[in-house]
Amino acid sequence: MYSLLSIALALTSLFHTALKSSIPAKGSSVASPAVVSLTFTEAINVKLTTIMITKPDSSVVESLVVPTGPAAATVGGKVTKTLVAGKYLVKWKTASDDGHVVRGVIPFTVTAPH
Repeated sequence: MYSLLSIALALTSLFHTALKSSIPAKGSSVASPAVVSLTFTEAINVKLTTIMITKPDSSVVESLVVPTGPAAATVGGKVTKTLVAGKYLVKWKTASDDGHVVRGVIPFTVTAPH
């Protein structure tokens, strides 16, 4: 029974957009980033994409401006504030071309300003 459920869940995930990579990377320690970049497994609806940098307590440090344009697999925005050393989260939300909403959180640590 577990194997059928595992196969069904794996097949379901094949049909939805997923985060492939990010800058900063999940769990990385970096200088204050100048940009946040998200790369997905397929093109997403850029107009429905939001990206925020928050502290672990969910207080918003910066809401990034995501340039609009045609559907793309990579999106991002400039970080206009210099982040002090500490722990942060990139919280993102987007939609695939078929309208399926996906979201995620990427934890990272700033070791020093840039």
